[in-house]
Amino acid sequence: MLNLKMAMLAGISVLTLTTTTESAFAQVASKAESNNHIIFEAGNSITDPVDPTDPGNPNPPNPVDPTDPENPGTGNEGPLSIDYVSNIEFGTNKISSKAIVYNAKNENPFVQVTDNRGTGAGWTLTAKATAFQSKDGSKVLKGAELSFKNGTLKTLPDNISEAPMNQDVTFVNSDAQVVMTAKENTGRGTWINVYDDTLNNNQKVQLKVLPGTADVDTDYTAKIDWELTDAPM
Repeated sequence: MLNLKMAMLAGISVLTLTTTTESAFAQVASKAESNNHIIFEAGNSITDPVDPTDPGNPNPPNPVDPTDPENPGTGNEGPLSIDYVSNIEFGTNKISSKAIVYNAKNENPFVQVTDNRGTGAGWTLTAKATAFQSKDGSKVLKGAELSFKNGTLKTLPDNISEAPMNQDVTFVNSDAQVVMTAKENTGRGTWINVYDDTLNNNQKVQLKVLPGTADVDTDYTAKIDWELTDAPM
């Protein structure tokens, strides 16, 4: 009986060893390789304005700037485009005998740029302003200074591009001012420069008016020409 048990154990051991050896020396019978492919071209579609408080919001408010309700965006097509610029409202103010700085009414005025070229070549956004003048041009706010300061750069939450750079600007003449610039391989995708502050008292966008220049019951308007070039400055 003892010999029978030993023989059975030996058989099991041999079977186990054989199975293990065969598994250890199993060979790959066949191999294959597949390719997965994609190619891109520059985007040319219109980029809608994003929510300046939350660019990732899939349902941005309409209008995006309630102080500027008639502004739907520029409608410019890509691949490198200015998508939105806020019109700034300073409201109705009393004439003063002293120099006064007026704060903008807009809570979140912003400018939006999209780079869908896919080249990483960089870009520069500049702006130049006219003088504040009446509709017929006969009256001018001499010496007035329009300024945009402390802007905040924002983009969509899944954009991995390095940010462009922004800077403060003050318009004292008709010279072009650099507002944003993207060096090589930065500023790709959609970026906004938002001057977010208090509704009806936005200290980031201001107009300084000197005494002795404002005329009563006169609407003064200054136009800003924004220009986007396809290289960093």
